[in-house]
Amino acid sequence: MPGLEHMFDFSGKVAVVTGAAQGIGHAVAEAFLALGASVSPWDLNEGEWNEKPLSDEGKKRCFFLKVDVGDINEVARSMAQVHQHWGRIDILVCSAGIVHAEAFLNTDEASFDKVYRVNVKGIFACNKAVLPFMVERRYGKIINIGSIAGKTGGGFLGSTLYGSSKGAVIAMTKGIAREMGPFDINVNCICPGPVETFMIREMSSKLRESILSSSPIKHFASVDDITNMTLFLASDAARHLTSEIINVDGGIMKGN
Repeated sequence: MPGLEHMFDFSGKVAVVTGAAQGIGHAVAEAFLALGASVSPWDLNEGEWNEKPLSDEGKKRCFFLKVDVGDINEVARSMAQVHQHWGRIDILVCSAGIVHAEAFLNTDEASFDKVYRVNVKGIFACNKAVLPFMVERRYGKIINIGSIAGKTGGGFLGSTLYGSSKGAVIAMTKGIAREMGPFDINVNCICPGPVETFMIREMSSKLRESILSSSPIKHFASVDDITNMTLFLASDAARHLTSEIINVDGGIMKGN
């Protein structure tokens, strides 16, 4: 087993990160670059990614692709393009997702299709496209970003529709992990609680206090908290972890 000093050295590894223009996805992509990996950040918003400054060395190991994760054929072509570019794909982090906050009775079919296209079909498409390359090498790390809303059915972290889409991510992660275990491919899911983002910062102080009242740790997670767990699961230190659904929520779910 590699020494501790090499635990988070991703030199020589290739990672695909979806939803990489902002938030958790962007923080994860930047962290992989900083730790030596070659990274293909995916997002529909190329402009937002290009606004982020990278070192000259980072630019050499960065291969941005504009990808609609809800388009299965586009995802398959893009994954093949990454594999052709670097000859391997070691890590997939599925962070692309959209939030929905309407009450169930106000939710229409168009909203259902929009949320599930990204949050569920996107996970399906990306996992399915990368796995043949991982199976061939009998090595791979997949981290799907879910939400504790997938365990609670929504609530203050999103609507019933959003929660159900993240519940599907949890179930899909478990199923894929079971099927891919014989190929030494680790598939896990991180379920963040409230993360200190623009949406949280725009909440009223009363709502923020209400959310934190249910959390043993009295502050919101940062994107770095989610990134750190992602790096661990992507490392060989987590080689015997698969099918895990890991809450990073300050202990909120322990009271439920």
